[in-house]
Amino acid sequence: MSRHHFEAYLDKVFDFSQRVGALPEGRHSPAHPWPKVFEAVFLGAAMQIPSLLQIEAECRRGVLTKRIGHISDDTFGYALQRQSPEPVFALGCDIARRLKRNGVLRSEWSRGLVVAAVDGIEICSSFARCCDACMQREVQHKVRGELRTDIQYYHRIVAAVIVSTPFPVPLGIRFQKDGEAEVPCALALLRDLVDQLGRRFLDLVVGDAIYLQAPFVKEVEALGLDWAFTLKENQGSRTALLALARGRLARGGTCDPRSENRAHGSQTRGHRQSGRRPRQENQEPGGSREHELLRHEFRTRRDPAAVHLSTEPQPVAH
Repeated sequence: MSRHHFEAYLDKVFDFSQRVGALPEGRHSPAHPWPKVFEAVFLGAAMQIPSLLQIEAECRRGVLTKRIGHISDDTFGYALQRQSPEPVFALGCDIARRLKRNGVLRSEWSRGLVVAAVDGIEICSSFARCCDACMQREVQHKVRGELRTDIQYYHRIVAAVIVSTPFPVPLGIRFQKDGEAEVPCALALLRDLVDQLGRRFLDLVVGDAIYLQAPFVKEVEALGLDWAFTLKENQGSRTALLALARGRLARGGTCDPRSENRAHGSQTRGHRQSGRRPRQENQEPGGSREHELLRHEFRTRRDPAAVHLSTEPQPVAH
């Protein structure tokens, strides 16, 4: 698809140009208005241009010369630093709602469920350059063959991505603050998404073992979301997590009124009655029975032929 066809599709389906033009300006009397800067960065990201310097080069004498015109990388950085992220986040959520209404988020293997993965990643680090929002840590490293300890500045983000679709669909990111752990940052992001998208948009949240903590799981359930997180053999809160899973099984799963209105609700209720196995404490040796308890609640609520969850760590997004 060419850039012209891509932009025509965005305007036809999402009214993209008008929505971008309505974004508020964060600067006073700028030489380049914010919609122009945003479109340059957006189109550069769509074309997988990895840096602002390269986007500047494309605007000066490349594929964006006629579309955007010359903008320096300093202008990009200045504008992005002073732009409020909330309107851009709301724009992304509006597009995600349109994608769901148009059926783009449907998936056969998930039986129509919208599955989102959460994960954290470090995006940059430096011993010399920093900003007011940087996180800090002491790191031992070698300088000219000598081991020394210096303060390293870095940024980490938590991302939420829809992974039940044929291709990943990013929903939002949130920067970790200095002193903030990954799990609370992920919870804040999920709350923002639920506030913007509503409680019916996402059905299931998946993640690695760091998110399998009883307080986080309870907060996710309070948001009306089902969950599936990896359980490791050496996880410290193993006993509390198994007790939480047994309690959910005893209650018959999450009492969520929206489940009665889903298209597959009748099949789900049938699996609850016929798919449940008799309770046998010694059915499986070691920790496999405990893994089965954590997987059982989700599997009995969904079609076991369509969804299979692994107890081994899996990458949540690419």
